Amino acid sequence: MMDSDTRQDLRRLIVAPGPLVVPFAYDALSARLIERAGFSAVGISGSAVAASLLGVPDVGLMSREEVVGQARRIATTISLPVIADADTGYGGPLQAARTVQDLEAAGVAGLFMEDQRDPKRCGHLAGTEVIPIDEMVGKLTAALESRADPNFVIVARTDAIESEGLEAAALRARAYLDAGADAMFVAAVGSREDLKQLPGLIGRDAPLMVVLTEGGRTPLIPANDLATIGYKIVGFSGLAIGVAAKAVERGLGVLKAHGTTESVLEDTMGLSERNDVLDLERYQDLEGRTAR
Repeated sequence: MMDSDTRQDLRRLIVAPGPLVVPFAYDALSARLIERAGFSAVGISGSAVAASLLGVPDVGLMSREEVVGQARRIATTISLPVIADADTGYGGPLQAARTVQDLEAAGVAGLFMEDQRDPKRCGHLAGTEVIPIDEMVGKLTAALESRADPNFVIVARTDAIESEGLEAAALRARAYLDAGADAMFVAAVGSREDLKQLPGLIGRDAPLMVVLTEGGRTPLIPANDLATIGYKIVGFSGLAIGVAAKAVERGLGVLKAHGTTESVLEDTMGLSERNDVLDLERYQDLEGRTAR
């Protein structure tokens, strides 16, 4: 599918009835599995990519080039719209503009960019700090004006709850939406009550995004319930990598203890099943028709 098609698809999805449930991938295989499971869009978790690509926590250690490279690998593997985690845009307004240009060229359909101070950290960790509102508005303006495709979706994110409180985060959300952001993501909302209050505090007719991660600050409320109280995009940032990591840990423990993996076969995707996910038959057909 052409990039412009996936961006138009994402535009339609974020205004269609009901919640848009978006599992987050960390590599091309997890993205394929999300597509195969029948979801309509794929996210990219910066935290999960930091863990899988570099083996480090989400504390601002990844470069733009590493993020863009992984986004390109994911976007070119599937036909679904991809929403990338662009962290802080990797600097000021000019860097934010380049981040948009690079991710757009990588084939993703949209991104979210946050107002944390560099070096940023996972929004579910303590100690997040935010830049002034007007500074973030300047970065958003540069990002919005740098789009080559007007359908490319830019979601503004604020991490202000910890340092400034819920109402201040809502004030920032209004400012970012008024600056032209296509949707709004308030990170690390800490309670069910705050989740209920936030859409009314923001008071804008724009798609709102919430991201859940197992073990994170935001309660794991079902997507339909979140849609009822005003959230359109419901991301699941830690599920794919969390389930995978737990399964790998268990399998390795069994191998270490018993010297065989027979007892974990039911929970293991075998070679033939993996090759089916990876579309081996298509490659074999191409080779069979063209090899000389």
